[in-house]
Amino acid sequence: MAPVLVCLILVLCLLISVVKYTLALILKWSVPKAVVKKDYSYQPTVSVLMPCFNEGKTVYETIESISKSNYPNEKFEVIAQDDCSVDDSYEWMLKAQRDFTNIRVRVGRNTFNSGKARSVCNALQLSTADMVISIDSDCIFHPDAIRELAACFSEPKIGSVGGRVGVRNPNESVITAIQTFIYYAAFQVYKVPENWTRSVGCISGCLFAIRRELLLEIEPKIRSRHWFGIPVNQGEDRFLTHQTLLRGYGTYINNDALCWTTVPSTLTNLFKQQLRWRRSIVRDLFYTLRTLPQHVWKLHPNTVLTLVLTPLGALLGLLVALTMLSGNPMEWAGPAPLMLYLGLAAILGWVIRKYSAREAVNNPLAFGAYLAWSIVSSLFITTLALCTLDSKDWGTRTKEQEAVDGHATDQKIVS
Repeated sequence: MAPVLVCLILVLCLLISVVKYTLALILKWSVPKAVVKKDYSYQPTVSVLMPCFNEGKTVYETIESISKSNYPNEKFEVIAQDDCSVDDSYEWMLKAQRDFTNIRVRVGRNTFNSGKARSVCNALQLSTADMVISIDSDCIFHPDAIRELAACFSEPKIGSVGGRVGVRNPNESVITAIQTFIYYAAFQVYKVPENWTRSVGCISGCLFAIRRELLLEIEPKIRSRHWFGIPVNQGEDRFLTHQTLLRGYGTYINNDALCWTTVPSTLTNLFKQQLRWRRSIVRDLFYTLRTLPQHVWKLHPNTVLTLVLTPLGALLGLLVALTMLSGNPMEWAGPAPLMLYLGLAAILGWVIRKYSAREAVNNPLAFGAYLAWSIVSSLFITTLALCTLDSKDWGTRTKEQEAVDGHATDQKIVS
């Protein structure tokens, strides 16, 4: 009986997903006016907050790319916040401050290792700008990224805006090729219905723009986040997006605001990254259920669809994988699933090569390996995420000292 029930639930979720993504393609091509009306004459002051832990020279490259932005230099700055890195990241930040004098670069350092979320909050204390952009410290900006993000805030009810995140290293390994397909489809297809209703469920922390006053309002909740009394620092991007929606603001992805990030190239690092993301998704499900009345009565129904069905899909995947392996353990490797993934790979590979040559994958059929990864993800990552929801570390960075919670004043600043 249980396998039948699981299969019925799976079919229902698949039908909802098919409807959602079919609607996404229809909206993408037939209702272009649904996009946010961008006003490029609107140029607020901007602080780019860059938290960092053990990124080495990459932080220098990130600040260099930001310094080349097509935005008035006197209207934006970079605030780099080091979270007690045990490598030479802090020295690279200081070098960037010396080298890129066309923009203002400020460098801060936490006294205690505090995690990404609190590092963002510490950097925020140094900002007086109208708009804040929180980024990952390995992102390379397109010159128009800041300009594109700022233009969306001309609509007063838009609270947070994200950009499209591409992959810097698509051909480093089969693992990076898989992620290239996933990232591209996520922004170009999956987010479209959410965009149309201004209710994106999660704006990527790689490129997250928000009104500064709104972030200051949310900041105390970021610092006080916990899981049954244990502080939580992960998933600040999903949490920030959710808090924006709960305050009645719209959330939006501007696919013309581009950045590129280095994705994990080994199974170990991919596992750590996906585990961190899965914890964030599951935690957010519990938070959504707790605040469901606010969503139902105040927000667009698509918000509930996104915030509830996405994490339920992850949990359902675990049940399906267990049911499948208890019946026919090799069913996942059958010709039908494999042909489906290879077909998707061929289509996505052609689209990416045509419209985003920088991310072109040399061997698109590598996406067939995603079939095996999905089993690993469903069985092990979801299970481990459910058992480690109190984790608060950076996940994919090597840490050689004990994590101690930091505070807004626990930082050194180099102006």
